[in-house]
Amino acid sequence: MPSIETRAVLPADPSTVFALLRDVESFPRYTRTVESVTAIGPERYHWRTRVAGVVYEWDVEIIQSEPPGRLTWRSLSGIANTGRYRLTEVPAGTDLRLVIEYTLNSRILDNTVGRLAGPMVRRISGEILEQVRSHLASGGT
Repeated sequence: MPSIETRAVLPADPSTVFALLRDVESFPRYTRTVESVTAIGPERYHWRTRVAGVVYEWDVEIIQSEPPGRLTWRSLSGIANTGRYRLTEVPAGTDLRLVIEYTLNSRILDNTVGRLAGPMVRRISGEILEQVRSHLASGGT
């Protein structure tokens, strides 16, 4: 199962960062790629994104929420994936580690798509984390 990792140090304590991550429906304000995130049930969300003009939609379920250190989800539809945030307090704020793992049910597809998906997901994740960093640095909560 290929994985994609993104890390950032955010200028806020883990509780503040965790609260922002739990506010899943606000993710569209951090990137143009995410068009909408809509609650569809307890701990379940429908995501709609647009990448290079192509719309992707899927549902996820939060399967572990341990404030302020860990948040984990898994896909319910679309490409099979899981993701987890790990938050650790550091002198500058919070060290956030995001790991996304996915399966395409084909080693060839995993290798081929992975070469494209990895950089794309890293770019989008990095964009979101940079916007969150700016939001926190400007005094947002």
